Amino acid sequence: MWRRLESELAKVPVDLLVLPELAGVDSFWESPVFNDVVWRQAVATHARISDELKHVMAKRIVGTRAVEVDTRRWNETFLWKPECGLVRGRPKAWLPQQEGGWEATWFDRGPGNVLPVRDGELCFAELVCTELMVSTAARRLGQAGVQLIAAPRATSGHARWEVATRMVAIAAGAFVVTANRRGGNLAGGSWIIAPDGDILARTSDDNLIISVEVDLALADAAKQTYPRNVRD
Repeated sequence: MWRRLESELAKVPVDLLVLPELAGVDSFWESPVFNDVVWRQAVATHARISDELKHVMAKRIVGTRAVEVDTRRWNETFLWKPECGLVRGRPKAWLPQQEGGWEATWFDRGPGNVLPVRDGELCFAELVCTELMVSTAARRLGQAGVQLIAAPRATSGHARWEVATRMVAIAAGAFVVTANRRGGNLAGGSWIIAPDGDILARTSDDNLIISVEVDLALADAAKQTYPRNVRD
């Protein structure tokens, strides 16, 4: 898939590429038993992720990776840009602990403050998988001027994921771009959503990589319309 990304984006480069959650490593968090060897292999692989990203024609790439900081194990967001490489973000704050996703076993929880990131003309944030469901950050991020929310996921195909991402877009008045892992119990299925919850594009078995040209001014204008204009 790295090679396919390189090939597709060489034809039509993008301003922003959103990767699935923890792209490039096996779904090790599906095991309920922590394994230090497996963990360190994932960290080592993600430490080299810039070697893959530098071949992809994108102005910005966002996703998450496994990192260890002062003995704390994090599923950490990142922003990658050709001119500066990888910029670390924040550790995922809301972690499931159940069959298929024993994330609290494998990762430490980060702080729950999700802040906007300003990069040139774009103001964006990342909500990672379960954070779409349980975080209350979407409305606050919209009020802070966020135009786009990137949502890396590793999920089933349950309809709640579409509902959650559409509601995040509506609450924030922002575009939402979500990318899901595919394989095993993970269903794939990625889509791009407009600020009022309309789906602009979605992947399919025949179209695994999608892109859409959007006008960020639409997200700015959406902040002044219902339901974003309802006072807290």
